Amino acid sequence: MSGTVRNWFTPIAIVSLGSGCSAGSRATTVPPTELPSLEAERARHPDDRDVLLRLGQAYYQAGRHTDAIAILRAAMARGAGFPAHVYLGLAFEGHGDLDSAVAVYDQARGLATGANERAELEGRLASVSRARLTEAARRAIATEARLAAQPPAPNTIAVLPWMYVGTNDELRPLERGIAHLLVTDFGKVSSLVLLERERVQVLADELALTAAQRVEPGTGARSGRLLRAGRVVQGSVREQVRGGDLRLEARLVNATSGAVTGTGTASDRLQQLFAMEKQIVFALLEHMRITLSPAERQALSERPTADLQAFLAFSRGLEAEDRGDFLAAGREFNAAIARDPAFRAARDRALRTAALGRGVTPSRLASIVSGRLGPTRMTASRALALRSAIAVVAPTTGGRLLSRALALSPLARPRIAEALRQDDPTRLVPIGEIVIVIPRP
Repeated sequence: MSGTVRNWFTPIAIVSLGSGCSAGSRATTVPPTELPSLEAERARHPDDRDVLLRLGQAYYQAGRHTDAIAILRAAMARGAGFPAHVYLGLAFEGHGDLDSAVAVYDQARGLATGANERAELEGRLASVSRARLTEAARRAIATEARLAAQPPAPNTIAVLPWMYVGTNDELRPLERGIAHLLVTDFGKVSSLVLLERERVQVLADELALTAAQRVEPGTGARSGRLLRAGRVVQGSVREQVRGGDLRLEARLVNATSGAVTGTGTASDRLQQLFAMEKQIVFALLEHMRITLSPAERQALSERPTADLQAFLAFSRGLEAEDRGDFLAAGREFNAAIARDPAFRAARDRALRTAALGRGVTPSRLASIVSGRLGPTRMTASRALALRSAIAVVAPTTGGRLLSRALALSPLARPRIAEALRQDDPTRLVPIGEIVIVIPRP
């Protein structure tokens, strides 16, 4: 604040009139004592989306998540945009409805206007998505008996993490890497519905499956029932001395009966890993009696990268991500990108782990969004204090305009400040937002 103002007044408060907050500004919170005023304002203006948004924010901050959800939905129905979507996602989180939170955050992602907003939202969305998978796995285990009696979803297939058998620890991450390749390739077949690798991995973690258990047909059948998948692919990567460096062995398990309905094997040098994986895929598709179209066969011939070292780094990144070490995962994915800039899966994963690594909490996301909301509507107590201050500072134009405009939206209030500056510009100081210095009586 300028020295001139300090010489003329001893300020006791600063009242905000404008809305100059950026997306990264400090959170604008609504004190619980203002809830009755906001509720009364809503009764007077039931279709005012700004009032609804403010009330929804206040309900969320007060922990009244059910009320917040209803009000924020009403605000969105009247055209409220990004802040309303984000606060609705936060309210769904607080209510424990992670599925709805993910859906709303995904909508909000398309409404973000700045890189910072988008990055923070991506971070929260990634965290909630992981929590959602864990919750779904635990819920499935808790209701296993009921799920076992239900038929699996048609043509659904799950790929369990593979098992590495050997002494070279540098190859152990292929347990995740090969599973990723199989999910990607089976996903190119239109008649199959693939379960995402992360969902299967989270279930394996919740069941605390050892490497040996992951290749037992009984384990595959149980995992398939819990995931409601009709088929499960299990496999192992074996280090061998003769006949090539590695041997890949895969089993196709019927989740309902537990029977092994098909197998696939391939042996060769490590440098031929991608060719071996393709051999396994075509063998299992043949056991499933799936006829491929020319376009599907062409898609299956494509490889994610031609650089084996890039793929090994990618596999290490998957391993680090699964254990929650997002910093290490990001380093590995970026190392894969450095070797092969066209490695799209590595680029996608690098973005995902960067979002997870931000550790965006609900309170942090709320602070990013609330900075866009501007000040709350003028309450009676604030209006009285402001009117008294202006009567001393600028009793003419500003006072007359203020008396007519206290109930206006924040967008109209800069007009008040402009009028006051015309009265006595030395006594009105803009600092970020437009503010008024209230003198001590």
